Amino acid sequence: MLINVTDLPYQLVGSLTLYNSIEGYDGIDEIVIMGMGGSGIVGDFVKSIVDDIEVKVVKSGIVPKMDEHTLAIAVTYSGKTRETLAALKRAAEYDAKVVLVTSSVHNGIAGRVQMIKINGNGYSRASFGYMLAPVLLLLEKSYIINDIRKDIKEAADILCGISKDKSRIEQLKYSLPYSDRMLAVYSNEFTYPAALRWKQMMNENAKMRCYCDVFPELLHNEVEVWHEDVNYTLVILRDEIYESSKEHGYDLYSIISTTKELLRGKGVNIIELFSNGNSKLSRLLSLSYIGDMLSVHMAYKHSVDPRSIPNIEYIKVRG
Repeated sequence: MLINVTDLPYQLVGSLTLYNSIEGYDGIDEIVIMGMGGSGIVGDFVKSIVDDIEVKVVKSGIVPKMDEHTLAIAVTYSGKTRETLAALKRAAEYDAKVVLVTSSVHNGIAGRVQMIKINGNGYSRASFGYMLAPVLLLLEKSYIINDIRKDIKEAADILCGISKDKSRIEQLKYSLPYSDRMLAVYSNEFTYPAALRWKQMMNENAKMRCYCDVFPELLHNEVEVWHEDVNYTLVILRDEIYESSKEHGYDLYSIISTTKELLRGKGVNIIELFSNGNSKLSRLLSLSYIGDMLSVHMAYKHSVDPRSIPNIEYIKVRG
C-alpha cells in the first residue's frame, strides 16, 4: 500500500498519455462530478481548482437538474459503485454531456456516454492520480481550465521531492502519540479537499477516527471543543496564497495563526503544514500527499492492515 500511495506523481504523469484520446466539449457552463469515497474526492479537488464555472459534487444517487451546457462526470474506479451508477443513469437521462471515468470495461451504460478507461493498482483510494488527471485533461480539452498539463508536471515534481524526504514523514509519524487513534484536521476553504483526503485515508488505511473542519466557520463553534483535557492531535493544512487574499475582507492568515497559538497554549499537540507550488493543483496535492503516506505509516504503527477494509466490503455485499 505504501508503494501504491507513494506512486501518485507517476500516476499523474503517466495519465498524460490519455490526452489525445479524450473528447472535449464546447459551451459548458456547469460541471457535475459524481463519485463516492476514493473516487468521489476527485470532485472536491476539481471544485477547489476551477474558478469560473460552478462545480457541483454529488456523493449519492441523486443528481441536480442538467441541460445541454452541463458536463456530468461520473468517477468510479471499480465501475461498480452503486450510488455513482445510479447518478450516472439519471444524468444520462438529461441532455448533459456525460462522461464515465473508470478502470473497468463497462458494457452496461447506454446512451451518449464518453468512457475514459484509466489504469489502476487495485485500490481506489491509492489510484487517485489515475482518476484525477484524466478529469483535469477533460476540462482542459473543454476549454474550462488552461495549461493543466503544465500544472500536472509541476505537481509531480513537487510530490517526488516530498516522497524522497523520508525523515520528514518519520518526524510527522512520531509527532502523533502512539495512543492517538483520533485525529482532527483543520483547513481553509481552499485546502478543504486535502483535509477531506486526510480523513478518508486515515479512516481506511489506519482505521483511525478522523474528522475535518474549515476556517473561518469553525471559529464560531468547533474551536470551543479544545481544552486542557483534550489529548488528540490537530493537523492544520494551510495555504499562504489563499489566506493572504484581499478578497476575504479580513486577515485570514492572522486569524488562523492566532487560533494555533491559542490552542497550543492549552497544550494541544498541533502539526502545521503549508502548501508548496505555484498552481492550485500542486498546492493541494502537496498537502494531501503527506496524509496519504502518513496514513499507511500509522497503520503499521498500530499493527493494522492498510489494505483490508472489511466493514466497507461487508456493507457492499449485504447492504
